[in-house]
Amino acid sequence: MALVDINWNPSRKELRVFSLLLIGFGAIVAAILYKRLESQTPAAAALFVTSVVGLVGLAAPMLVRPVYVIWMGLAFPIGWTVSHVMMLAAFYFVLTPIGLVMRLCGRDPMRRQIDRGAKTHWLPRSNRGDLKSYFRQF
Repeated sequence: MALVDINWNPSRKELRVFSLLLIGFGAIVAAILYKRLESQTPAAAALFVTSVVGLVGLAAPMLVRPVYVIWMGLAFPIGWTVSHVMMLAAFYFVLTPIGLVMRLCGRDPMRRQIDRGAKTHWLPRSNRGDLKSYFRQF
């Protein structure tokens, strides 16, 4: 199971959304280029290219499919790395400390200690009584 996956066959709707986002991305990149370089030429070029590709994508979405696939292919390693780093951080910075605190406090929610003298390892449960409760379990 992959946390991040590339959609090789995007729908027309996905391509239109990509085209709109591409126009917005181009505007942001153009603004950053204009502010940093204080020159209109690179900013206008970035805005022009992304706007043309975006408008073509809005009119005929299947024409932008190669751009979409290349973009997703280039973004895949970033998504893969970020998702794995986030899972690693969640495990080592959230779950591991909780497990260590539970061990230090003597808590064992899975009851993993084996009682050699026990006749059975089944846990006693109380009878609910009402059979309708089985249909509303939560």
